Amino acid sequence: MKAIEKEIDKLVQIACTNQRCRVCGRPAECGHHLIGRSDMMLRYDYVNIMPLCYEHHRLIHDGIINQWDYCCKEQREFLRERKKMSYKDFLMFVARKTENEYLKELKERWQKYV
Repeated sequence: MKAIEKEIDKLVQIACTNQRCRVCGRPAECGHHLIGRSDMMLRYDYVNIMPLCYEHHRLIHDGIINQWDYCCKEQREFLRERKKMSYKDFLMFVARKTENEYLKELKERWQKYV
């Protein structure tokens, strides 16, 4: 993992702690990736990250709570459409940036929320 990816991961988690748990409304303690972190195109997209308390984060990962029940229709549709696109195609045709440029831009965006 690149150093910049580690920095963005930390910023995402800090930014999520400034929000409320999407399930219960208590202060959020972490950010949950709706589409797994291995999907580099969606890994740092704020639409893909749900602020949660630790309890509800665990319940989602244990399969007791369905994460999609706490997402709006537009969010689900956006993620479904983006998931169909490859990271390379996203960088070339949507972001129109190199991977390093894209990651630097994301880091700057997330720093605004911290």
